[in-house]
Amino acid sequence: MRALIISNPKSGTSETMLGEVIGTIESLYEEITIKKTQEVGDALRFSSESGPFDHLIVIGGDGTLNEVVNGLMTLEREERPTVGIIPAGTCNDFARALELPIQPTQAANVIKSKHTQQVDVIQVDEMYALNFVGIGLIADTSRQIDPDEKESLGSIGYFLATIRQFREADPFEIRLYRKDELLYEGDVSFLYIGNGSYLGTVPTKLETQSFSDGLLEVVHSSSIGFPMIRQLLAQQLGLDQKSPEWNHFQASHVKVELSQSQIIDIDGEHFESEQLSIQIRKNAITFLTP
Repeated sequence: MRALIISNPKSGTSETMLGEVIGTIESLYEEITIKKTQEVGDALRFSSESGPFDHLIVIGGDGTLNEVVNGLMTLEREERPTVGIIPAGTCNDFARALELPIQPTQAANVIKSKHTQQVDVIQVDEMYALNFVGIGLIADTSRQIDPDEKESLGSIGYFLATIRQFREADPFEIRLYRKDELLYEGDVSFLYIGNGSYLGTVPTKLETQSFSDGLLEVVHSSSIGFPMIRQLLAQQLGLDQKSPEWNHFQASHVKVELSQSQIIDIDGEHFESEQLSIQIRKNAITFLTP
């Protein structure tokens, strides 16, 4: 077997961590190739050339993993190697969703177990994601987080940014379609379209959540301020979540039309758009899991 390791030193990966991982898994492979990222786009390029390998091992955070997924999706399904994750970022949301250990050696032992799980991938126009697409409050929170807070406080920094954005969130107008059926038209404070089960280290706790059912989880809300905080707390505490201002449904394909251009967040990557076509690619990538 052959393995390609993509390591992102900027996400906190040290030579010691890399050595621990290699020492744990080296007996599995006849050949291990190591690629270290230096700039944005490296992980995408490396993964797009990973077809000859059996396993692709990612040492990094959610941003590195997002690039890897976009690179893998340029390959034919049968050419994509099985992916192992060694979490090394701030949030590691998708690693949490797969219930992977955060400690590097323990995560590497998961690779040795060879247990796999096929996972759906979100396609957003010509881009791909594992976790979520966010507009409004979600996108504003991740974009406005203070870099020093992220570095020193980790996931708490995301919580502080969310609280700040609650005070400043402005509703925006959308038209939301399930395939060609108009489901909602009006103002919302946020739109979440997800596949993963964590957002900024916080579990989404959607009852229908699944990585491999071929369906997106779509949540939107028109509430702002205290009503939104109350609803989010109710969701996290497992209380009654019914609210006329809070809507959740599933779909394999949704279209979003915005009255004006908005910041779109795809797994932490940002761009502006007035419309999106979002669909699920069922069982597109295989991961090594506990």
